[in-house]
Amino acid sequence: MMKRTLLALGLGIGLGASLAQAQEDVVRVYGWQGRLAPGVIEDFQKQTGIRVESATYASGEDMLAGVRYDVVFPTHFQLPALLAEKRLQPLDPARLPNLAQVNPDLLAVLSSFDENNRYAVPYLWGTVGLALNAPKVVETLGAEPEDSWSLLFDAKNSGRLAKCGIGLLDARLEAVSLLLNYKGESLAHSSKREIYQAGEDLSALRDQAASFGNASYVEALADGRLCMALAWSGHVLKASAAGAPLRFVTPKEGALIFIDTMAIPRQAEHVEAAHRFIDYLASAAANTRTARETRFYPVSRPDAPAMTQLASEHPELVVSSEQRRKFYYLEALDPARKNLVDASWSLLQR
Repeated sequence: MMKRTLLALGLGIGLGASLAQAQEDVVRVYGWQGRLAPGVIEDFQKQTGIRVESATYASGEDMLAGVRYDVVFPTHFQLPALLAEKRLQPLDPARLPNLAQVNPDLLAVLSSFDENNRYAVPYLWGTVGLALNAPKVVETLGAEPEDSWSLLFDAKNSGRLAKCGIGLLDARLEAVSLLLNYKGESLAHSSKREIYQAGEDLSALRDQAASFGNASYVEALADGRLCMALAWSGHVLKASAAGAPLRFVTPKEGALIFIDTMAIPRQAEHVEAAHRFIDYLASAAANTRTARETRFYPVSRPDAPAMTQLASEHPELVVSSEQRRKFYYLEALDPARKNLVDASWSLLQR
């Protein structure tokens, strides 16, 4: 009886170890649509033996819906709310040696939203600007357009361009912030009246728009169903590289910059695998390859050899200091102001 008990215990321990190993051989990832690089993920699987199960979302609100995954990709301004709600777990720096390959300037910016960079690692960054189907815009306006938000936010221009098709992103914080910035205001310091007025203005623009959403606007621009759209930089740069007659515009009044990050939800089941996945993507080799595949900007140190090679092959993915002067970061909002933005955005859903 004793031998049988010991044998059963031995089998139980072995089975438990096998199950634990099997559980760590997968990592469930929930990322932005168009910002995961299939080739990079495939190489991670080959090198580690860890299977990646991935799903994508099209808006920040989808990511916040609370679906359980091992790695999520919150944008920088979402971090304070996630941390206040205790929805992320601290990262273990000892498991992230490639963090040393991340641009320290981006880490410094991120520390304003995640103190001491305890919960998130930069993944990619980009801007929100204007995408133009240049031939159609010139045909409609009769002249080369100025690089200005007035193309979208001045009713005289948007009214003319609506004839060839305008697209709006379903990105409430970004759209409201950009409109207020165009008016010389800051979302983080705007009054209730100013935020609601922005919602009214965007609602009127929504009535003119031929497209409202985040999934298919680039294809509509490329095939001429739209001539202008509020856009994320990487989507447009990737389509342009594939031959579409598109131009991404950084308006002179300023474009919004965002940092996508990598984080581990508090309820993650595969924490070790999640750390290995994040560390892999943080390496300069993987990060610059991700930038090549997605056309969003890399977060690697500027002096990394991989960045030098990227600059020679794809100079459009290495942003100059002159370009950076046109950018601003979207601030994290207090809950009351965030509720105001949500309420104003509801005007677009009528």
